[in-house]
Amino acid sequence: MREFEDQEHNMDDKKDLQSLLSQTKSGKQLSEYHMKLLKKQKISTPQEFVDAPNLHKLMALGVDQVELIKRELLSLLVKSVTLKKLYQTNPLSFSTGIEEVDKLLDYIGQPLRPGRVWELYGETGVGKTEFLHTLAVNFVANYRDRYEVLFIDTKRDFDSERVHEILLNRQLDNEAISSSLIAINVIESTSAESLIGALETMLVKLSTSDDTVSRIKLVLVDSLAASFILYRSSYERNNGRSFLTKLAMIVRTLASQHGIAFILGNLSLSSNDEFDDDEDNDACMTPSSPDIQEDFTLLGDYWDSVCTLALTLEIPEESNSDGIRMLKVLNNSYGVSGNSCFLRITDAGVI
Repeated sequence: MREFEDQEHNMDDKKDLQSLLSQTKSGKQLSEYHMKLLKKQKISTPQEFVDAPNLHKLMALGVDQVELIKRELLSLLVKSVTLKKLYQTNPLSFSTGIEEVDKLLDYIGQPLRPGRVWELYGETGVGKTEFLHTLAVNFVANYRDRYEVLFIDTKRDFDSERVHEILLNRQLDNEAISSSLIAINVIESTSAESLIGALETMLVKLSTSDDTVSRIKLVLVDSLAASFILYRSSYERNNGRSFLTKLAMIVRTLASQHGIAFILGNLSLSSNDEFDDDEDNDACMTPSSPDIQEDFTLLGDYWDSVCTLALTLEIPEESNSDGIRMLKVLNNSYGVSGNSCFLRITDAGVI
């Protein structure tokens, strides 16, 4: 299992900033004077706009106003991803290695493919990490001769022994188990900054044709909640939004330009849960969908435009077994939602 070294980079985004800003509701209100200020500071691309420090001071605008422009700009870029890069005539599809999940994904028109960005919700202890461990094992067991996995561990609880146990239950020989373990690259990333830094490093290496990352086609993050938990208060909220915007830009670039699939773990919280931090929590803890009244997601509506598929892992209300879980489709940008399948946690992982 390998680790990446930290590197700095600038994304090569040649899209004209002014023309894109003019297509956003808030950005088109910027004056020619504002555009001259940006040009003077050599800010001419969406990525430079997002990354620019103290942009609100430079443009004499409110922090919230600048962050709103960034969010609208990001949403526009997500929608403008060239579909032919993601949906070819005979697109490559990966198997999750879990039969019921593959059937569900096929039914809703969202098989796991290069360039897809998904989110996996679930309350603490429901089995999200076990599910992601299983996906990592299944992926390298199926594709280790061609592709690899990057597992970003934000909670410091990646269990290599558990991964080895799941591989043993696949009845593979020692050589196959060893090569599978080598194909799972693990990074510990306990803050939003380090999470973004890890993905920036990956982007730099891919842009320079670095062979150490060229085989990675699936990135699993466990989980976003651990990286952004410190940014829920009103004092830190704007920093959190800025980091989320930057993270979203990098994820979409890696997905659309380099064909990498992402599954991002996130925490869902019951509306009955209580919090001791800032009284302004409601601004961050917002329903992820108007159809979801009882569950709240840590990142709220701010993150909704990034992922095209949102799944939730739940314990069925009438389950007689501790190992039974239900995987449900919360939101699907390209098809139906609300469908579900039942899974079971076993010694061999999630099946």
